Amino acid sequence: MLVILFDGRPKETKEELYDRDEELNQLRSTVSEPIVLLTGIRRIGKTSILKAFLNDTSLPHALVDARIPLSSYRAIYTMFSEVLSQLNKRLPIKSVLQHFRGISIFGVNVSLSWDPRERVLLTQVLDRINDEGKVIIAFDEAQNLRGKLGHEMLSILAHCYDYCKNVTFILTGSEIGLLYDFLKVEDPSSPLYGRHLEEVRVNRFDSFRSIDFLERGFEQAGMTPTKDVLEHAVEELDGVVGWLTEFGLRCLRAKEVKKSFVDDVLELAMRTTVEELSHFSREYVTIVEAIAKGHGRWSEIKRYFEDKRRRTIYDAELGRYLNNLEGRGYVVKSGRGNYQLADPVIGRAFNFLRR
Repeated sequence: MLVILFDGRPKETKEELYDRDEELNQLRSTVSEPIVLLTGIRRIGKTSILKAFLNDTSLPHALVDARIPLSSYRAIYTMFSEVLSQLNKRLPIKSVLQHFRGISIFGVNVSLSWDPRERVLLTQVLDRINDEGKVIIAFDEAQNLRGKLGHEMLSILAHCYDYCKNVTFILTGSEIGLLYDFLKVEDPSSPLYGRHLEEVRVNRFDSFRSIDFLERGFEQAGMTPTKDVLEHAVEELDGVVGWLTEFGLRCLRAKEVKKSFVDDVLELAMRTTVEELSHFSREYVTIVEAIAKGHGRWSEIKRYFEDKRRRTIYDAELGRYLNNLEGRGYVVKSGRGNYQLADPVIGRAFNFLRR
């Protein structure tokens, strides 16, 4: 039994994706741009779309998981060693690289020395790659590139923006605010100041597509769920493909489709969010809980926080928490000044499990 849609791992090909032609076409239309941002909330399918796009293109490309912060030159040179190794599989760049000091080549694998006495300038390497033709370099969860050497990375991006017309960078980000904070296109001190960045936004499925996604996934598994169960799942999981997939997976494992599995997914959503936020402090969990319960105005959040935590919170502290939550993609601010959760499933999870 091959169930592609309910496979919890990122998809690899466009045939495995469900109804993401619009996003794929947008990416195809932007490959002539220097920098493209692929953005969307967590578990919306950005990595799947990116992988499917790259595997469908004939252009040489590299995809690197950027979740390891750039805290040292060793980290940044190791990351670009991986980039060059992947490009070397698809583009004959050995002859280009072997003349550089500090670069070792073993078959298709490329190793860059980070020793300050011999490390090569990465911009010089990318200049030579640019001379060989069009390439795509993608960094998944690129907001993590903002570490200690984030400015070094910005300088590389800015150099390629200006001088390497054959190099396109695709940067994905769930923490959209942090991604823009890293790029600093509105900061005069940033190497990327004033540069135009293309953005492809990955949105949730509407209710029709959500039901169709579930129906097709269950059809692949030879299962026929009732309409009311599907409608309940779609109403609660709100078109977020990661949560819909998790629901489908749980049904497949149990070999039956039940409404109670929706509650299990909601519990997972809340537990995951609490765990993520607890890496910072419990205060973040309290603020998310307040917004989930409909307390979206500043004064309401402040009152809920003080009642819950039994202490005073000053405006500067609350502002810092809200700005961090917004930057990390948990919270969005409406035009009327109200705060909402970026993923409504999280709100339903808090309300369902903490009432």
